[in-house]
Amino acid sequence: MEKIKTLFDREGHGGVIDRPAEGMEGWFDGAEVTASEKLDGTNVRLTVRKGQLMRLEKRRNPSKVQKKQRIVDPWYIDAVEGDPADKYIWDAACNTSLEGVPDGEWSGEAIGPKIQGNPLDLSVRYVVLFSLGRATEVDAPTSYDELREWLPKQKSYMVASPRPIEGVVWVRGDGAMAKIKVKDFKGVE
Repeated sequence: MEKIKTLFDREGHGGVIDRPAEGMEGWFDGAEVTASEKLDGTNVRLTVRKGQLMRLEKRRNPSKVQKKQRIVDPWYIDAVEGDPADKYIWDAACNTSLEGVPDGEWSGEAIGPKIQGNPLDLSVRYVVLFSLGRATEVDAPTSYDELREWLPKQKSYMVASPRPIEGVVWVRGDGAMAKIKVKDFKGVE
């Protein structure tokens, strides 16, 4: 699993600056790209067979020691059914309709109560399968200045009551992904 790259370069540990991040130059040029609301939850992967959940995995980030060893990309580990640490993501996965979901491994975001502070104030836990294209599409700009202006004004499409979005994730036709968050712009919230 490759970490999703941020569109713009960072200035030290501060916010992003008006310069494409390494490898992001011309990222949108001539590509078919879909923008979706970035959700603040827990990244999971569901293995589905014949509309049934067969396996649930959660994202694992490298430790400080692993980062010093140049292990930078996250990976998935099994979520253990019955483990209190995995209770809420299991509930989210079990509450997710898999009707029409093809056999395969599908990445998504577990959201709802007790997951990452539930910033959307949802009443039920479930998984939004973004790798299947089930995330909420948005008409997002792509330039630094436009995003800096546009992002803080956006409200989530996931709930009826207005809640700010966390950011945007773009997916190209070749599966490559890029992201930007409101908090990436220093001084903008």
